[in-house]
Amino acid sequence: MRVLTYVLVVLASMSTLNCGKRKLTLDEKVQRGMLTVDGLFIEASRLMYNRKYLDARRWFRAIETQAPNSPYFSKAKLGLADSYFFDRTSTKIEASVEYKSFLTHFPTHPKADYAQYQYAMCFFTEIENADRDQTSTWTAYTEFKNLTDRFPGSPYVAKANEKIDLCLLRIADHEFTVGYYYFRRGRGFERSAESRFKHIINNYEGQFDPLRTYFYLAETLWRLEKYREAIKYFEYLERNFPDSEYQAFVDDKVTRFERIQDEGYDPGEGSSVLPIDSEEDDQL
Repeated sequence: MRVLTYVLVVLASMSTLNCGKRKLTLDEKVQRGMLTVDGLFIEASRLMYNRKYLDARRWFRAIETQAPNSPYFSKAKLGLADSYFFDRTSTKIEASVEYKSFLTHFPTHPKADYAQYQYAMCFFTEIENADRDQTSTWTAYTEFKNLTDRFPGSPYVAKANEKIDLCLLRIADHEFTVGYYYFRRGRGFERSAESRFKHIINNYEGQFDPLRTYFYLAETLWRLEKYREAIKYFEYLERNFPDSEYQAFVDDKVTRFERIQDEGYDPGEGSSVLPIDSEEDDQL
């Protein structure tokens, strides 16, 4: 019994001793003067250089919490954002929060253009395929536009413009995917398909595939019996894409339109007399 009591006392003493030797946090070391802000930043930068992003964040965060009035504060804020962005184990959402925080604190900082570009990139890297939701694409597009508008002289403008074009290409491709879905659905969905295809043409000049878009718009208009409007697109395809995979369909429609003009009906459909639509021709 005495031996057991002795063992318990020794264990209790060791536990107390270990508690007394608890490792100090970085914040506590700064507070006790054991670390300087300069030292924190140097070590954080070294860790970033060696791609030890998780450890670097600890040192940057200590500057953020312990030295908000330091000249290193803005550098630490940006370092935190970068440590999330370049760390494959982190999410771009975490990085976007930190870049946004930096821009909120330092909207006119010399590196604000870089932070804005990286903020946009957080969403650009999350862009989905054309058949998926394009919220990230629209957000990336908006934030790249913010960069070009706010910092027109920035060296990141050229890269931002490239990304803007890619965003528009993906958005236009998404619009086509939706329009083609309605086209495939057939009767009752032609108006929705027409609206989507025309939206692409009217809003994404130079950012869409004219061959596919004009062809399926023309086919949709033909289904809607808007023959005169449809033939303008078919004739455009005949002039500009004479060797396309759609050429047989284009030739067929051009021939049938001649019969429509002469006889007032579509011989391919064997339908009764149908009026030729009188809507204004599109400028092609």
